[in-house]
Amino acid sequence: MDKKYLKQFKDFLDEDTTKSKLTKVVLCAFAVSTLPVVAFGAAALGNGIQIVKMFNKGKKYNNKQISDTITNLKNGRYIEYVSEKNGKIKIRITNKGKSKLHTFMIDMVKINKPNKWDRKWRMVMFDLPIRFSKARNSLRFKLKQLGFIQFQKSVWIYPYPCMEEILFVADYYKVGKYVEILEISSLNNDSKLRKRFNL
Repeated sequence: MDKKYLKQFKDFLDEDTTKSKLTKVVLCAFAVSTLPVVAFGAAALGNGIQIVKMFNKGKKYNNKQISDTITNLKNGRYIEYVSEKNGKIKIRITNKGKSKLHTFMIDMVKINKPNKWDRKWRMVMFDLPIRFSKARNSLRFKLKQLGFIQFQKSVWIYPYPCMEEILFVADYYKVGKYVEILEISSLNNDSKLRKRFNL
């Protein structure tokens, strides 16, 4: 699993997992865990359950639910059991599982709001070629979801630091080189914007 995603997976698992779908919790737990599954058959499944439960802090899911989810992921070829030379078995996320995790990643993106506004505006601008029409729509939807307000046709505005999150979103949609992020100290007639953002 690409190391650049591991922090997001860990942050997600540190949150209230009771709000999350179990499939997402299980895959993320296996992605960040370095613990091997040390037995075959049912015992291996049992150890897989224990790995998931380490991150299942909300304790919403019982053993059967976790077991069924692991089995479904294995049957769906999102994970596989790999036997090592020392006799241990590790649960490995397949390429199909990694693709699923990457899809989860975009849903996990959020912007943490500071306690106090620094009185600066962040503008996200993009001009995507026609072939990226699907990515354009997805980017717009994600910006709305994150709380941005459309300032002009392809210009979106937000009051809090967000460069890292927006760069991640742009890279996810493979349009990073077409996206610009500006930080503006002042903006004429921003009273309506401040009101919409409750500033």
